Amino acid sequence: MAAVEDNWRLAELLLQSGATVDARNNHNQTALFHAVAGGNEKTVTVLLNAGAKVDYDVINEAIKHTQESILHLLLANAKGALSEEVLGPALFSAVKQNQHAMVTVLTDSGANVNVCDKRGYTPLLLSAELGHTEVFRVLLAKQAKINATLSDLSSALHLAVHSGSVPIVQTLLEKGLDPNITGPKAQNPLHLAAQCNRCDLVGVLVKAGAQVNAVAQDGLTPLHLASQHNHADTVIQLLQNKAESGLKDRQGRTALHWAASSHGGSRVVDLLLSAKADPTPTDHEKKSALHLAAVAGNLKAVNSLLSRKAKGDAKDMDGSTALHHAASGGHASVVSALLRSLNKKGIEERNAWRKTPLHAAAEKGHDSVAVLLLEAGAKLNTTDHSKDTPLHCAARGGHQEVVKRLVNWGQAGQRKGNLKATNNVGKTPLQVAESGDSPEHETVATLLKRKMFLIK
Repeated sequence: MAAVEDNWRLAELLLQSGATVDARNNHNQTALFHAVAGGNEKTVTVLLNAGAKVDYDVINEAIKHTQESILHLLLANAKGALSEEVLGPALFSAVKQNQHAMVTVLTDSGANVNVCDKRGYTPLLLSAELGHTEVFRVLLAKQAKINATLSDLSSALHLAVHSGSVPIVQTLLEKGLDPNITGPKAQNPLHLAAQCNRCDLVGVLVKAGAQVNAVAQDGLTPLHLASQHNHADTVIQLLQNKAESGLKDRQGRTALHWAASSHGGSRVVDLLLSAKADPTPTDHEKKSALHLAAVAGNLKAVNSLLSRKAKGDAKDMDGSTALHHAASGGHASVVSALLRSLNKKGIEERNAWRKTPLHAAAEKGHDSVAVLLLEAGAKLNTTDHSKDTPLHCAARGGHQEVVKRLVNWGQAGQRKGNLKATNNVGKTPLQVAESGDSPEHETVATLLKRKMFLIK
């Protein structure tokens, strides 16, 4: 109580009467801890004079409450030299709490400025990661090493870029740290700036000599990463600094591929196309940017690519067109755009399994897409490699709405769906539905039986 209430006279009296100076309460806290927590400097002095033990908890409490003069007292009156096991964690605590004055006190009192914690961080690396500029400057002034790295090879420059700290990045570069230093996955700091959308650091790094087209372990350049994450402002900065849009990564993808596959990446697609990016290259699966935009359902990107002469009928390694992918994904607006661009041609294109876009929509249960394809003239009874019609595909998936659509579809000049068509194992759509074991399959089977007048 004397320590908590700053009653230093009572504390003195109790100690003279034989009270144990390092006695602990139910929370394992000493009187010195409470005196420090309350900022009670006179009581702290009394307790220290009585031989109170200075440990990490007490020092950290002074740091936490920004008690600079008390920290001086604690360090000056500790019984014997404080170990690195105490000073090291205390220094990390001061760094973490952005207490630059406390960092100064601790280092002046013998804390090792280059100590490593269990994760491999030095105080300087931690300050760079947290973006604590003043703490970083104090550590630098105390001769902290700037070339330390984590076990994954992250340097202070990587960590500072990740935190977005322009002053720390500039200082490290001025101190001679290599702007192309290799970090995790062979990425340099510019890769990280691109990935984290630190557009204000792109120019700083490039001006210092960072290679704008540097290739990381997976073949990705900074432009790939910025495009992949839809960071338009960073893409602008990279393009202004001569980033090449046509470079391919290990998947054979350009920045345009990644932008097209990103949900909401239409602005980056437009930026790359305006910078003369070619929309026609394909990746190792023979997919173009248009294929990937169709897979993602990225309508704006699809429209931009089509307006720049992307090949709407191009096939990937599985023989699928962009229309196949859009139909399979249920992206009705993209299907509409592709049908308009193709002038309804390609609607019967077959992939490696001889499936048409209508097969693709039917087997995934996309009724709205099926309507668009049927209205554009898709054939109801086309068979795939297994001699399945779209109705077989819909029945197998238990897709009631698509089945209903296909059996009831009828427009002038179009044949009705063949309910008795058999596939290569001799099964009709009804038999395929009856092979399923879900309530949805049962509903589809009932619907088909009624359509075939097998039941009322």
